Amino acid sequence: MGKTGKKILAIIVRPVVLICIALAIATLFLGATGYNPFAILIGLGQSFTHDLAGTVRWSTPMILSGLAVCVTYKAGVFNLGVDGQIFMGASAAAATALIIPAGMNKVIALIIIFLAAMIAGAAFACIPALMKIYLNVNEVVSTLLLNFIGQYFVDYLVNGPLRDPESGTNLNATAKFNENCWLPHIMEPSSANVGVFIAIALIIVISFIFFKTTFGHEIKIVGTNAEFARYCGVNPKKTAMQVMAVSGAIASIIGAIEVTAVQHRLIAGFNNSLGFKGIVVSLLANNNPIGVIFSGIFFGALKNGGMNMERMTNVPSSVSSIVEGLVILIISAQFTIHIIKKAAGKEVRK
Repeated sequence: MGKTGKKILAIIVRPVVLICIALAIATLFLGATGYNPFAILIGLGQSFTHDLAGTVRWSTPMILSGLAVCVTYKAGVFNLGVDGQIFMGASAAAATALIIPAGMNKVIALIIIFLAAMIAGAAFACIPALMKIYLNVNEVVSTLLLNFIGQYFVDYLVNGPLRDPESGTNLNATAKFNENCWLPHIMEPSSANVGVFIAIALIIVISFIFFKTTFGHEIKIVGTNAEFARYCGVNPKKTAMQVMAVSGAIASIIGAIEVTAVQHRLIAGFNNSLGFKGIVVSLLANNNPIGVIFSGIFFGALKNGGMNMERMTNVPSSVSSIVEGLVILIISAQFTIHIIKKAAGKEVRK
């Protein structure tokens, strides 16, 4: 097996091993607490055998949010504001969809909506990047806080200027979009949609950029050693700004998909921490864009499986959150062990 083959195998095997460990621990936990120990496995099985559409529906935002996190991590920048960028993308998409005439061509209408969302998401993501570059504000803190601004901005829109005047007090949302602004579904009657093809296309594009272009090489150099990158003629500040803009644009696509394919309007609270799920997805994939596909599908199936599990057994769907937490703990343990071994090696050399 060649070097490339081994890398691809490692990308696939590592997440599978971590997932198996997490599922094994979750099974023991369920058994110890009196529930059906195989409930989580039953839910996952149902996600692929009886409700594949639901898995596709939830895998799409998981893949995109994981990709948004992965892009910045490669450059040593931490974007924890994906949720805020999703909110801003959805806001721009909704505002654009509401003014698009019903007679406009569907493809053109959707292109305009998604472009508006991407511009809004990229601009919103550049705020913490500028704060880091010029004010030395830690991007972890600024991106986290901006999530609340994005959420409250959506609340303001659906309770104010974009509120549907015919909804009365029953729903905090905009009016429904014209049908030429609806992203097509692929598995009726579910809300699985062509957004999954957008996600896969973006994975291919980002993978090509990372592994086959000068810009991708610069991102990896900056992420490894910013000082060395500067010595090589690469501007780390410019690179940080660029990856944050790309990450924000990717995150905003999630918002655009949610409002055009799932809700067909902008609704308060539509985003249930999809951005934070992206952190786990990216970590499980070892921050590799190709691996994000597999980890995104797993977490999409886990989300869908949790809901199926609650319907079929007496096990609450929150158990799926326990599995997510276990994956994080296992990954964190790996990093800790690696750091300890590295420190021990330095002591031995001394």
